[in-house]
Amino acid sequence: MKPLIFGYMRVPDELTEEEAKRREDAIKAYAEKEGFTLVTIFQEMQQFHFSAFEELMNALKEAEARRVVVPCYDDFAASYHLQTALALQVRHEASAQVIALDEL
Repeated sequence: MKPLIFGYMRVPDELTEEEAKRREDAIKAYAEKEGFTLVTIFQEMQQFHFSAFEELMNALKEAEARRVVVPCYDDFAASYHLQTALALQVRHEASAQVIALDEL
């Protein structure tokens, strides 16, 4: 059985449908290329909201997934400090690794 992985991305109003699809496809391609089963991609639709992030954290705690892939850390938040805090929350509360595609 292939290991599980979740995706997470922010979809702000100014993001075109084509760009959102490209980012989603990049997450799917990474999971396939690296031999993971992509469970789902959590999408944060509203700025300054974190409901999809909370769903991600709950899913990580319940599943056997230990990795989250994001297009970039900006998908967590605009602020570097908040990005870092959320990535640390993933690591410490869910024992999961965050993989940012723009850093590969």
